[in-house]
Amino acid sequence: MHIKRFTGATVKEAMRMIKADLGENALILSTKRASSGLYEVVAAVDYDLTRPIDLNISDGTFRNGSGGRGPAAEAKQASAPASGVNDELSPAIKKELDELKDLKEFWRLLISQSRIPATEIFTKLEEEFTKNGIDRRLTQKVLMSAFRSVAGANASDIGYLKSYMKKRVSEKISVKDPLASKGVVAFVGPAGVGKTTTVAKLAAMHAIKRKRKVALLTMDTYRIAAAEQLRVYGKVIGVPVEVAKTSKELASYINVHRDKDLILIDTAGRSARDEAQMKHLDEVARISPSMRFNLVLSSQTRDDSLYEAVRGFGRVPIDSLTFTKLDEGAVRGPIINTAILASRPVAFLTNGQRVPEDIEVATKDRLLNFFMPN
Repeated sequence: MHIKRFTGATVKEAMRMIKADLGENALILSTKRASSGLYEVVAAVDYDLTRPIDLNISDGTFRNGSGGRGPAAEAKQASAPASGVNDELSPAIKKELDELKDLKEFWRLLISQSRIPATEIFTKLEEEFTKNGIDRRLTQKVLMSAFRSVAGANASDIGYLKSYMKKRVSEKISVKDPLASKGVVAFVGPAGVGKTTTVAKLAAMHAIKRKRKVALLTMDTYRIAAAEQLRVYGKVIGVPVEVAKTSKELASYINVHRDKDLILIDTAGRSARDEAQMKHLDEVARISPSMRFNLVLSSQTRDDSLYEAVRGFGRVPIDSLTFTKLDEGAVRGPIINTAILASRPVAFLTNGQRVPEDIEVATKDRLLNFFMPN
């Protein structure tokens, strides 16, 4: 939310200035006559007013206006026929308006208690976090929680507020290494995020460094030389590589290598919007109930595309997340946004092309540093 003060000879004049600067959707938070004789009006605008999606920090799930929760619920809703555009959007917009009313009352409370410095601190922290890529809606929720929970001088103590915010976010994120135990793990995600290289890095880490028996399977028969690329990695690492063109072949190769500690499956890049490709993933998921799925995403992708990927790939049982290409940009907020959105633990982070050096097992401290850099 963007907060701004306007002064004019009359309230009407200040309102005209608000309309010209912030637009029709501005919320009036307070009106008073200053000692100078001018009228001061405090107004706010939420630039996300028309967006029908929301990140809810209170329960760490993705929700839209219809009340569906979690990626699977989103996928289910997407497949259901819509009764009409207005019917689909009205609940979402209503929820956004309710959230804005809540924000409005919150600001009125701060101002009525003569805590103008607190409003300035709120705005300063909001801008600081959003510049790091933290979703503005998530930032606002955590900030509101912080201001409502602290008291007295702590409400003006930026260090104290940041400490509280870090604790709140810490409660909403988690980490997990899906390769810590034996089993079959399939890596899925959009095209171009670096799944094949990630699989090769993990294979090298476990086969060479940890001396485990590993097999590599690939279903990426669409990309030119993709299978050959994995074969080269397999030869260097010293692990077998199999190419499966169908789900039936994949099941057969999994059975062949059932003596291995780990079977890592590289899948073709898919679009979350492509129903046929998503159905093929459903077939893969049905091969084995114990198969784990890791969703690989680029840390340099826009928030909306990351959210769409979470919803689309959520139709298979995603066990954990991997974020790649950290070396290609400095903004880390989208990783936190997506981890909370998906309500899934983060497993791995990659920051380059070297195999196997440029990969790390995610830790909570590392993720919290993305939210609030030291």
